[in-house]
Amino acid sequence: MTNTTTRKLFRYLCLLTALANMGGNLVILMFYRPILKLVGAPLPVDIFSFTFVCGFSFAVGVMAWMIFRDPERSIRLVVAVIVGKGIYAAFTFYFYYAGELHWFYRVFGIWDSAYTFIFLFFLIHLQSPDLGELNSGAVRRGNDAPRTKKALLLYYSLTDNGKGAIKRVGAGLEAEGYSVTEKRVVVAAAEQDLFAFPFRKRLAFLRIMVRAILRLPAKIEPIAIPSNHDYDLIVVESQTWFVGISAPVEAIFQDPANRGIFAGRDVAVVNVCRGLWRRPQAMLVRWVEECGGRVVGARAFANPGREPIRSFSLFIFLGAGAPGKPAFLKSVLTPQHLSDEALAKLEAFGHDLARRPAEPAVATIVKGAA
Repeated sequence: MTNTTTRKLFRYLCLLTALANMGGNLVILMFYRPILKLVGAPLPVDIFSFTFVCGFSFAVGVMAWMIFRDPERSIRLVVAVIVGKGIYAAFTFYFYYAGELHWFYRVFGIWDSAYTFIFLFFLIHLQSPDLGELNSGAVRRGNDAPRTKKALLLYYSLTDNGKGAIKRVGAGLEAEGYSVTEKRVVVAAAEQDLFAFPFRKRLAFLRIMVRAILRLPAKIEPIAIPSNHDYDLIVVESQTWFVGISAPVEAIFQDPANRGIFAGRDVAVVNVCRGLWRRPQAMLVRWVEECGGRVVGARAFANPGREPIRSFSLFIFLGAGAPGKPAFLKSVLTPQHLSDEALAKLEAFGHDLARRPAEPAVATIVKGAA
């Protein structure tokens, strides 16, 4: 979807929950006795607590309405709504598991759980409006430094999906006369057993998952690229690990010694995923910018298939250690590598990066010159 289409979708979702929260809670407060009787739910024991909860939900609806009216100026409200809906959903499921909640109230918990993520993704979109432009196919102007026609491809690949992607970008660059150096991020020896596929240890995937959620850094071997290198373009590839970039790639940026690699350079990013990619791409782009890199392009590609079977196929693949296993599920499981169409687009991306225009040099005027 284009940036404009995505923005419209999120705005209408904001409008939907605004009307539902404001109108729904007013109706429930005014007619709670017949409504609860109709669905078979018990009447509230404490009417004041019941009113407070309805008022809290109504207030979140008001904030959602304000976000709908002017999203770009409502970033803090988006954060507040994420927190508010998250708290409401958490309490709902707590009382559900405690066995003290009627199904009627569970519906609200499910609604708020879904909207917690919807507003989170809207926040990412609002804070990274440039990603829509970049993913539409745009390649920005590079800096005005002399072109050496040399490119550095930094990547990490657990299952070789990312490796295939970066090689096709490199093929496009080479076709345009670039000399390409591929540098795979190598996990330090102390953690190689953990970050090895097929997984060598039991529960390795679970450990990776927990670490990814908590954003715990991985230990990697030194990149060993000096800050005064002669590459005029750097391409960084990362997979999506639990709605974030992969730990070995993030470790590059977490080490201050590597930041000079990107400073003042043209940098493009490639994200490979099985689904959600917007937040990982935003994280990768912002890391590059924080290190002083000039982002000239960004692409994200997901494996073929539809949800939820694509996610189901991923977990089966990680557990089995190979595609198409077990055999009796082979006809159901989706492919675990990018399609030929996606790989062709990545190669075209390499061509476009090689042909990126340079920012016009700014003439320096010497004071007092004739």
